[in-house]
Amino acid sequence: MSVPTQSRLPVPFRASLLARAARPASAALLAFFVALGAACGGDGPADRSGRTGDAGDATLVLGYALELQGLNPLVSTDQNANELIWYLLYTPLVVYDSTYAPAPGLAESWELTDEGVTFRLRDDVLWHDGTPVTAADVVFTFERAKDPATASPLASAYLASVGSAEALDDRTVRFVFSAPHAQPLEDFVWPPVPKHLLEGVPPTEIMRAPFNRSPVGSGPYRFVRWDVNRQLVFEADPGHAPSLGGPPEIARVVYRIVPDRTTLLAELLSGGVEVDGPVSPGDAASIEAAPGVRLLSFPWRQFAYVGWNTRREPFTSPAVRRALAMAIDREGIVETILEGHGTVAASVIPPWHRLAPDVAPLPFDPAEAARLLEAEGWSDADGDGVREKGGVPLAFELLTNQRNPVYGDIVQVIQAQLAVVGAAVTPRLLEWQTVLSMHRGRDFDAVLTNWVLDNFRVDPRPLYGSDQAAREGSANRSSYASPVADSLMDLGTRTSDDDEAREAWTSFARLARWDQPITLLFWQDELAGVSDRLEDVRMDARGELVTLPRWRWRDTGEGRR
Repeated sequence: MSVPTQSRLPVPFRASLLARAARPASAALLAFFVALGAACGGDGPADRSGRTGDAGDATLVLGYALELQGLNPLVSTDQNANELIWYLLYTPLVVYDSTYAPAPGLAESWELTDEGVTFRLRDDVLWHDGTPVTAADVVFTFERAKDPATASPLASAYLASVGSAEALDDRTVRFVFSAPHAQPLEDFVWPPVPKHLLEGVPPTEIMRAPFNRSPVGSGPYRFVRWDVNRQLVFEADPGHAPSLGGPPEIARVVYRIVPDRTTLLAELLSGGVEVDGPVSPGDAASIEAAPGVRLLSFPWRQFAYVGWNTRREPFTSPAVRRALAMAIDREGIVETILEGHGTVAASVIPPWHRLAPDVAPLPFDPAEAARLLEAEGWSDADGDGVREKGGVPLAFELLTNQRNPVYGDIVQVIQAQLAVVGAAVTPRLLEWQTVLSMHRGRDFDAVLTNWVLDNFRVDPRPLYGSDQAAREGSANRSSYASPVADSLMDLGTRTSDDDEAREAWTSFARLARWDQPITLLFWQDELAGVSDRLEDVRMDARGELVTLPRWRWRDTGEGRR
């Protein structure tokens, strides 16, 4: 994990407490990718009438709610941009395979030791201007990312344990670790940028470099045009490295800005859109019932949680936090609000991860919750349904993002369920930036929000580390501090033995379950609607677009519209 951003990041990207809640709809919660079936002719906007001719001639249009800031992996913290960066425009040094294990990308092989790793690069990868990608590009990207003046998210997300880099020759680069650590290959799941185009840009100016809106990458698609607040156009690179699969199947992709979520769903159901995802669980039934489309559901890297402010009463007490957690029917929330598209969370490590701890979530047990509250001195002496202690009622506000309808429903459910055990909850649905500001400033009682893993590396220290508890702007906004938790997290992130790591994470998960600085609700499943005109569409926890270069138009013998 890493510091939060305002977007849901694909695997290789930074963590986010906003996840997709800042968008009009979401992966269960927010609107994200939609591929609108359209052809894009000349210099005008995407033309939806062009679905005839050869399969490679048709245009796939991705519908997004928001404009992008840039397409430079050194400085991008935007989820939508990062999907395009990692899977279309650039070539990461190391990638994740379908089992979420590190696999060759730009690096065709490597030699790994406790001291470091040496990568051998492919010899057929070119920048889209025809310049070969070399070790010098990799070292340049590393050095720019490590320079604090660049303010690169790659530094915190990947390179904290990497001390130096050296190009041994054009195709060989050596990295030295600052210390042995777990999952070391995951330090390198990022794409280099072209040195010859960016070396003249000072680190302080990279955030604003013209390159960011006119990028030159090395991936299966190359950048063509950016029409501000309308669309971005990409075309298949005919010279894409044969060793990486060669040119993609679909010749042109358009990123189109479509702010209205209802319009995107209507386009899918009417045949004007090939892919709408993620979609809200409430839209799943409409997609499943419609002809010519199908619903994809797959595990995702986002979990929802209630964060308690442990600096404020009554949340200074782990027993009170535990009682409130046990009064929330998380399974019921998954089954009703998410319509079954999720899993009750027992840990901040996904249940499908190879290091997932053997820990069950706290049970839904209102009777035990009431007993714990009584034991902590909270009783309803006046019979008004709200517990008091020392004349102070068990009452608090629960913040969440008003633009997220799913979270709006969840806070109403939590309000009703906690009322059963004598807690008076006042939901406050505010603009996301207000919620984020209050959360960061520790100016809250409780907050319903979420977290997205930046990659498959396990490191919950940003959320739970004692050194982060009082640090302004850190992600440990519940201000949790436990030396025992710190030692377990340090052990889990140091060991390279999976069994030892799993044991450490199991002990940590049990401690976190007992202390409950945050109450984990669920790991959501991602949902996407896909037109039957497309085939070989596969999405998983790496991202919606991870396999897009291999998507194909289905040959129906009748052409496409």
